[in-house]
Amino acid sequence: MCASTWHSPAFAQLPESEHSGPSMSEGQLFERWLRSSAEVAALRAQVGSARFDVITAELLPNPELMVGGALLASGAPPDGKSGVEAQLTVPLPVFGQLSARRRAAEAQVSVVETGVLAALWERASDLQAAMVEAAFADARVTMLDQNLDELARLRRIVETRTQAGANSSYDVLRVTTSETTVRAATRTAITDRTQAESRLLALMAEPTLTRVHVTREGLGAFRGPPDEASLVKLALERRPDLELARRNVLASTRSAERWRKDARPTPSVFAGAYAVQGPYGVQVTAGVTMPLPIFDRNQGQVGRALSEAHASELMGEALTVRIKTEVQGAWRAREAARTALLEYREAALPAAVEMLRRAEVSYQAMKFSIADLFDAYRTMWDARSQELELERQMAVAEANLERAAVLVPLGRR
Repeated sequence: MCASTWHSPAFAQLPESEHSGPSMSEGQLFERWLRSSAEVAALRAQVGSARFDVITAELLPNPELMVGGALLASGAPPDGKSGVEAQLTVPLPVFGQLSARRRAAEAQVSVVETGVLAALWERASDLQAAMVEAAFADARVTMLDQNLDELARLRRIVETRTQAGANSSYDVLRVTTSETTVRAATRTAITDRTQAESRLLALMAEPTLTRVHVTREGLGAFRGPPDEASLVKLALERRPDLELARRNVLASTRSAERWRKDARPTPSVFAGAYAVQGPYGVQVTAGVTMPLPIFDRNQGQVGRALSEAHASELMGEALTVRIKTEVQGAWRAREAARTALLEYREAALPAAVEMLRRAEVSYQAMKFSIADLFDAYRTMWDARSQELELERQMAVAEANLERAAVLVPLGRR
């Protein structure tokens, strides 16, 4: 997302056991997450489950078979002393019920698909934020390691002057104390990096990935268009939460249509036979039955579906306003962070580097005390720390903008 103007061997003074595993770029992590994460596979399986509802909606109702018998207990038989009856009834939804059910099921599948995409979008955004956190935790270790390199160089300068009798052993003690402090800070930074990478691994949910190392250089460049209006347009086209509201409107409308069609009378044809003995005879029956929707015409289901459609329309309108505001706010934050970083690099860093150079020369020429030299070093370290913080703010602002405009990788859309 952004690159630093200073570099150093990040792990030159740390044992191999301190490293956090193979370095992976943001793109590699996203690709592996989409391909191998158990959570991603579980989310995608929900779509396959929902598609079975379409199969169910297209099926005809099962026929009904009735078998019964009669045995004369007393008195004169009306037709025979005993008899066996069988009847087969077949419902025939011929007034558009099946097509309405299929369209409602297909609309619900589209809702599930968009819901899965929204869940992937949220998780991808969390994953990107965790990458930024891990990368800058690693960058802090790198920065402190560079400070240790400079302290080692300062120790050599001080020891040379001490051996020449130009200054007291106090200067050496001052450097030693500072080295101890910076080493402790480095260990703390390593702990923070380990925790950040552990959170990243937990979000990945990839069983074969046990260690990961994300660097600042491995973060991806900004993926979006260079102007605010295009980003707003892109967000309105791609935001899964907005698309989910739209598809919920369609699904609720299709559901209302389905309940209206289901309220239509569904005729059932039946055919049967009745065999009796004593005397023997066979009677064949056939006919049509038709329910009478006098009281229950699915008024409640239709009303609820239409009410849910209206609620989804209102949610879509609210999300449209919210998305515009989110993208515009994230754009302004990114621009402010980028401006602050560029101004700081142009003004503060060169001055800090030059001040440190002059302080070292003046100390070696015995014009500066150790306090003056340490003041120059602290200024340089503070400048690096401030640059790192500005870079982190820039990376966070870009991640927020990519989330708002749905620029994070989500696999097949």
